[in-house]
Amino acid sequence: MKNEKLLLLIKAPYYDDYGPMKKAAGTYFPLGLGYISSYLKERGYDAALIDPDVQSVSKEQIAERVAADNPALVGISFMTPQFHTAKDICKAIRKSAPGVQIALGGAHPSALPEETLSEIPEADFAVVLEGEETSLELMKFLETGAPALKDIRGLVWRDRENIVVNEARAPVADLDSLPFPDRALIDQSLYRVQSFFSYSKNTATIYTSRGCPGKCVFCCSGHRLRAPVRERGMESIMAEIEHIRSAYGADYLMIKDDTFTFRKTRVYEFCDAIEKNHPGLKWHCMGRANTVDFPLLKRMKEAGLNDIFFGIESGNAEIIKRAKKGITPEQSRNAVEACRNLGIRTYGAFILGLPGETRETAEETIRFACSLPLTMAGFSILIPYPGTTVYEEHFDKGCGPADYSSFVASSGIHYTRAYTGMNGLTPEELPALMARAQRRFYLRPAQIARMLRSAGPRMISGYFRGFFSLVAKERYRRRSHKAASG
Repeated sequence: MKNEKLLLLIKAPYYDDYGPMKKAAGTYFPLGLGYISSYLKERGYDAALIDPDVQSVSKEQIAERVAADNPALVGISFMTPQFHTAKDICKAIRKSAPGVQIALGGAHPSALPEETLSEIPEADFAVVLEGEETSLELMKFLETGAPALKDIRGLVWRDRENIVVNEARAPVADLDSLPFPDRALIDQSLYRVQSFFSYSKNTATIYTSRGCPGKCVFCCSGHRLRAPVRERGMESIMAEIEHIRSAYGADYLMIKDDTFTFRKTRVYEFCDAIEKNHPGLKWHCMGRANTVDFPLLKRMKEAGLNDIFFGIESGNAEIIKRAKKGITPEQSRNAVEACRNLGIRTYGAFILGLPGETRETAEETIRFACSLPLTMAGFSILIPYPGTTVYEEHFDKGCGPADYSSFVASSGIHYTRAYTGMNGLTPEELPALMARAQRRFYLRPAQIARMLRSAGPRMISGYFRGFFSLVAKERYRRRSHKAASG
């Protein structure tokens, strides 16, 4: 008998998306699915979660679970690198439970809803962008027949042989009206944050805002999936922190906002609130070099900031300008040096292969990264993800369906397709430059000493296992390319 009140949520697994760097990667509770669950439960429905990344279940086992639970709706969330695993899960579910309704959500279906339903014929719906209200109305339709499918904003659905795109749904305006994410969906001890961020095994993640003000050409939040910044009130944030500390013993907080430092006055307000309500709690956030200064960082440090992530992207001012990042190399240097002087650990992210990139500008970025007193750095290859400006302007769509399984920074992509006209680098140069950047940055005696001083053993062992695996993979790639070419 069908459980008309149950939404079974599935987070498509990453599997090897991080490639050889998976040893340094972490697993995170899917807060977005947690919000959908609590929103539905507050209104009389039920939800369950399958997360293969921490539960180690196969697609066949997922399908068996669906058949056994017989939910009203299965919701599968995924980003572009998980496209093929999501598709395989849909196929397995359709074979095991042919009558179940399947909805797709997450970044990839939100960016390409019509294409996604066309390419995954086993799915019935796509939920675009924020899913709380759309999921609720879809569950009501499946239970009672109302509201009509055509009236559910934010939904894309099948009408016989046609795919219908409904009116867009506005983002949730009042974030404080949402219940806290349903962390009881799954054992929280299964999750392990990225080893760089924390010495603690009891780390919790939280959103204090939604949306991003940026217009970066490489990020879907800056283009197709862009939403206005909406902020939660301090009372709500402090109450959620109290809940996760008392219920789950969290002693380290990872703030997942796209840009936590977007508005300085709010950051000062947060520092005052967390110092008053949760003194001694250590935390991490993502910042932007053009929104922080020494006084702000000093106050953040006093209030428990342990480490901060900066998207530096490039050491070349013109490349950054073309990427519409809105920062300068000088601002990045000032921010990182201020953090060093204050004892705040820093992680700098760099992208190789941005529009206009040449070997010279890439080498400039590597030199710039090595000149900064960063605790750690990450180098990736630009991937033209659907929903980004680079995808729409540069991705060669004339070569048939994209092989989304290769849309992973560690694997390289089919650059002859993806990078047509974007930069002056060959398909062989970009992976080699990424491996070179890792070697140049991490094998310096000064950098090794810096990491030993400021990093925990889990961070060092995890990242260096991944690093040496990356180097080995690059050597294998070069040998394979040489053998194939003659």
